[in-house]
Amino acid sequence: MPTGFGWEFKTQYQRCQWEAMEYKDREYAHALYEKDGEIARITLNRPEKRNAFSDRMFNDMLAGLHQANDDPEVRVVIIRGAGPCFSAGHELSSPYQEESPPVDPRYNPTLVDYYGFERRRCNKHEDLLHYPKPTIAQVHGYCIGAGEAVAASCDLTIAAEDSQFGIRGFGRFTNGIANLLLWPAGSNKAYAGRVLPEVSGKEAAQMGAINKAVPQDKLEEEVNKWAEALSRLAPEALTITKEWINGMLDITGAGAAWRSHYGAHIMLQYVRFHPSEVSLYKTRRDKGLKGFFVDRAISATPGEKPTP
Repeated sequence: MPTGFGWEFKTQYQRCQWEAMEYKDREYAHALYEKDGEIARITLNRPEKRNAFSDRMFNDMLAGLHQANDDPEVRVVIIRGAGPCFSAGHELSSPYQEESPPVDPRYNPTLVDYYGFERRRCNKHEDLLHYPKPTIAQVHGYCIGAGEAVAASCDLTIAAEDSQFGIRGFGRFTNGIANLLLWPAGSNKAYAGRVLPEVSGKEAAQMGAINKAVPQDKLEEEVNKWAEALSRLAPEALTITKEWINGMLDITGAGAAWRSHYGAHIMLQYVRFHPSEVSLYKTRRDKGLKGFFVDRAISATPGEKPTP
């Protein structure tokens, strides 16, 4: 058995990324792409799953972004959700459909492999953050977990007043809405000492976490108004301005905040023990503390058998 992050798995991951870029003659399914003059719309399209992010939906969304970027007529991209909400977060209903599949155990992955996998997997959010053209998240209903990350990666977020931002099942203390939606918030009362498992679109706008909240029946009209205004601006100036703002945010620590969640994902996912590893927790559970020291010594001095 190969050890570490296997070549086959890496090429499988790369194929996943290449597929996202191959938008020509693509049959969009889990995220739909449409163009209306200078405005492109990407619609997350798994309404039966509340637009939970699977690999296919991420790839369709990224393919739409590549297509819009390569089209000189497109000036602005709107990301929205079909059905009752923007997105319910990660797809967790099936290990074969979820957005964050585990590293294949045949390759005996290490913690370093998991970190590398998370870094590459989560880069898609930063790809959206640094996308050359203006992006607007049009949020209605629930915007949870990975949905928050996508909205936070867009340049602007306009939401229905009754929409709900949050991380179901985890709660929120001071980390804000997907790190960046509250980076920085308007005042300390927006986050200090508060537990915010869910925040309405209206409250998010009042906190300065999103750009604007409007009644549900006015949402599309408001988003289109902003998109049309942006489409009339010089595209080169917009791109340079985006890079300048993102660079300043990175200096203040926003980039580090994004990348810190790789470690959080690892803590949630890396829960099994592997036969070849020397783990304090596993060995102490099975053999006691002395047993751990013996196993660690054996691992450090192959061929010798220390006395307990």
